[in-house]
Amino acid sequence: MRTDAAISLSLATALDTLRQRGLGLRRGSEAPMPEQARPSVPTGHRSLDAALGTAGWPRGALALIDAPAGSGATTLALGTLAAAQAVGGLVAWLDLDGTLDPAVAARLGVSLEWLLVVHPRDPAEAIELAAWLGRSGLIDALVLDLGEWAAPERRALDRLAGLLARSGSTSALVLSPAGRTVTGVVAGVRVALQRTAWLGIGRDLVGQRVQAVVERHRWALAGGSAELDLWFGEGRRIDPLVATLAQPQPLEERPALRVVSA
Repeated sequence: MRTDAAISLSLATALDTLRQRGLGLRRGSEAPMPEQARPSVPTGHRSLDAALGTAGWPRGALALIDAPAGSGATTLALGTLAAAQAVGGLVAWLDLDGTLDPAVAARLGVSLEWLLVVHPRDPAEAIELAAWLGRSGLIDALVLDLGEWAAPERRALDRLAGLLARSGSTSALVLSPAGRTVTGVVAGVRVALQRTAWLGIGRDLVGQRVQAVVERHRWALAGGSAELDLWFGEGRRIDPLVATLAQPQPLEERPALRVVSA
């Protein structure tokens, strides 16, 4: 059984490794001073940045991406990490169920060498590790992926949300289908995703179109919405021009899936 001391030592070691990889953890640039304001973390979609009203995920926020299984929550989260890395940020993924696919993450633009991946033992440890990362002030964005079945404890999430708000440096995105009710109450930002169409080239599906609605926002007005095209990792690899070639296909006319490679 791991103790709190062991957890803190492991996390400190991981952060020290990141420190050694880049000057000031900013890939050759100086780390910002604590008193300097740092911009919001981009979502990877300009339309969603605008809908949020804060030019992206606000720092210090616990944000729930609320979506049915397969409706793009993971893809949106990976896009956020890629966008954060593109502007020099450091990011982390807390993967409770071990379902993060590095190949898909890389195809969606995430630099794996700059991604801290942690495999917590249970939801309580996942939230505790997220708190360590938020307290460090060194991580710009983290994804707390609690998997399909785990439900977090309300009190632990409250503590995490308060810590993030006080530090004001890290945006935490929560993926938790089973704990959406509890997380939705605690989260300062809640964005709901609803699939509206498939995106296909011929009979091959390469992505999906979703409607993202800002249902709650502690730091701006809620109610904004954006239409997002979320691409499957495999689709992007097959054709770099997929965005211009793909056509929306109504949900009721979803084409049959077929294996195009093995």
